[in-house]
Amino acid sequence: MIIILILFAMSSPFAARTSVEAVEEGMLLAPKFDANGLIPVVTTDAATGEVLMHAYMNEAALLKTLETGEAHYYSRSRQQIWHKGATSG
Repeated sequence: MIIILILFAMSSPFAARTSVEAVEEGMLLAPKFDANGLIPVVTTDAATGEVLMHAYMNEAALLKTLETGEAHYYSRSRQQIWHKGATSG
């Protein structure tokens, strides 16, 4: 079990969370995924700051968001990535 976790961590494109300083002041993105592999996401209006929604991203959704410049989320109920407007209302 430990070997699998180490291999997974090594295959991640994100930096390891080695210290508070590295996370807060470092130049590499080091998200803290929970035990289910998710991070909470709050989407806001860029102009007003109004909160539009709360959702979750897994590693694949975060990577797709960074690659495309458009937000992709992870649906816990459907267990799949979704793109607001393309696969939802």
